Formats: sequence, structure tokens, C-alpha cells
Amino acid sequence: MAEVWLGVTSSGSTGHPKLVWRRWSELKAAARRSDSVREWRWASPFDAWSFAGVQVALQAWINGGRAVSLRGDWPECWRTLTTERPDALSATPTFLDLLLQNEPAARVGWSPRQVTLGGEPLRAGLGHRLRVRWPDARFTAIYAAAEFGVLLKTQRVDGWYETASLAARWAGWRVQDGVLEVNENGTWRSTGDCVEVRGDLLRVLGRASEVANVAGTKVSLSQVSLLAEEVEGVARAVAVAEPNPVTGQVVALRYAPVLGADATVVQERLESRLRQALPKPAWPRRWVVAELGPDQNAKRGLR
Repeated sequence: MAEVWLGVTSSGSTGHPKLVWRRWSELKAAARRSDSVREWRWASPFDAWSFAGVQVALQAWINGGRAVSLRGDWPECWRTLTTERPDALSATPTFLDLLLQNEPAARVGWSPRQVTLGGEPLRAGLGHRLRVRWPDARFTAIYAAAEFGVLLKTQRVDGWYETASLAARWAGWRVQDGVLEVNENGTWRSTGDCVEVRGDLLRVLGRASEVANVAGTKVSLSQVSLLAEEVEGVARAVAVAEPNPVTGQVVALRYAPVLGADATVVQERLESRLRQALPKPAWPRRWVVAELGPDQNAKRGLR
């Protein structure tokens, strides 16, 4: 029988979604049958034709369950969760962060058994907030790409993955100039992800393409964003490059304070922290307080 191919899109959490063709047999093989999740309901905001959306639907289907779509504004999402009471919740870290921030004042009594996070890097602060909100849930963090499938998988929620999860899926892996590469059938392929390795742990910092050139110095915008999101009072941050007649480019930081935080105080903390941790070319020269709208479930919402 002829091989069946399916066109799926990337999540697009750090850029524009890309169409990638994957073998149906490979996509289906990633789903696992398990009596522990039989007939579960899986809630997710992922588009049905995206790589993540297909994975959620397959996991539900192969175990006799069904997928529940989380669409619309935040009140509508919470109504769906309260009505459907899904067993599992799968979304990007940013979506879950905003979901918690927009929970009704009368706290919802529903709690998932499983929370799966994927589509973008997970920050330790959010992982902690999720564990506090749903202490009885099992958490799984996945870093995957439509081109590669699952790259990393862990039960940790501090943003770090065990390097053993890479070794279990690939013939080899290495970090070249700060970028993760995996060996596929004897060929080294770049994932395009900037990573940091500490012993047997690895965390994803962002895309290698997110680089600014400030007066001849290369600046990792992902690193600036990562450090900014670790500052108290910051709900979301993204560093961008802006043209400058003197230096060619400068770094600007767009950030959203957590609900109730004083934006002035948050900016003071950001300036202090980033100037201590970053070389001078990476210091943001412009600060923009941004609002996260109800449909902004990924980092591109601040761009």
C-alpha cells in the first residue's frame, strides 16, 4: 500500500507557522495506547491541522476518547472546561499562563488529571504557578517540532529536560555554536534551537534566528527575553531588533506585567536585572508596555 503523507503546520509560537509534510505512519506511531487514559477527554486550543493538534487528536482517538476544542475568549474557555470537565489539558505555556490569569473570581472547581505543555520554551515561574493551581495533576513538558517530531520530554516543569530523553529518540545529539543538532540516519541536522546544557540537563532558550546585530555585536534576542521573563512581575516579554541610524540595530523590549503589578516598578526591576546580566550591546534601549489580548496564546502576541 502506498505511503500516506499528511500536511501539518508548526505551532508558530516563535514565528510564522510552516507547512511540513509528515508520514501518517510516523504521526500515528507517536500516539500511545494506555488503559490509564482510556476514554479520556483531551482539551486543547491547538488548530486541528497543526502538528500539536494532530498529536492531541490521535492520542484521544487511539484510546477511545475525544478531543475538546478551546476556542473563543477566556470566559468561553473556562465555560468549556467547566462543562466538559476534560481529563487532560494540552496547550502552550503561554496559553496556560493567560488561562490562569483570566480565571473567574469564583475559582473553578474542575482540575485536570494531566497537563501537557508544548510549542514553546517553559519558564520555571509558570511551572511553579501551574503546580500550585493544580497540585494533583501530572505534568509533562514536551519540546517538539513539526519537522523532527518530539525532541525532548520530561516530567519537570522548571524549563529543563533530561538529555537522556534526546538520546532515547536520536542516534546522537550535539550543540554547535549554542544550537542543538540531532543525528538522523548518519546526517547531522540543526533544529534551529539555541540551548543551554548543564551536566545531564538541557533547556531551550529560543530560536537561533532571533539575533540582532548591534554595532557589529551579535545579540541573542531569545536570551534577553528569557532573562526578562524571570524578573518578578513580568507575565510575558519579547525582545525585538529595531533599526538605528548609528548602530544599525538596537534591542527593544516589549513586556506585559502580571495583573495588578505596577508597570513602573516592573520596568525598574527589568533595567536593573538586564544591565547586571547582559553585555552593554544587549541592553534594551526602548521599553514598551504591552497588553495581552484574549487571542494571544503565544509569544507572537507581543510582537
